[in-house]
Amino acid sequence: MLITLLVFSIIISVFGTWIILSYIDSDLLTGKATDTATTTLTVTGVASCTATDNAIAFGTMVRGTGNTSEILSDFITVENDGNSQINISVYASGELWDGASYQAPSAYWQIHCNTSESGTCNSTYGNVPNSDGNLIALDLDSGDANDLLTVGVNVTVPSDEISGAKSGTLTFSCIAA
Repeated sequence: MLITLLVFSIIISVFGTWIILSYIDSDLLTGKATDTATTTLTVTGVASCTATDNAIAFGTMVRGTGNTSEILSDFITVENDGNSQINISVYASGELWDGASYQAPSAYWQIHCNTSESGTCNSTYGNVPNSDGNLIALDLDSGDANDLLTVGVNVTVPSDEISGAKSGTLTFSCIAA
């Protein structure tokens, strides 16, 4: 009789353990409490760009002649290194020509967006202004696969420009779209 009672106790214990374990994941088990929570945040947008390839060497030119980035296959590359879409405009912050009548804005120094991995590219050459205002690209993305644009430059040496080395500075203004 004692052995029967012992076997019966073991069977009841195993069966009871199995029942309890089978209800652990159900809502029938009392004392079980679960809930969910939500985490929220806002990432601040940053509008930033860098001219990663920032020089075009036109070489020696004669008065009255012109040259373009397309002829040289040499372009300025601008990268959106922020985390927001940007609009890019350009202006002259350092004059290319000595003659006052040829300084920006003039048809002797022009710029345009050559190619863009995203957004809208203004591919028509326009005079380089002397203050922020020549919009060359809209909505350039910030993702690594879509964040580059190339800029072409068109120069024509004025017929009465004095001889010597010439260097003009372009400033790119990148503003969140």
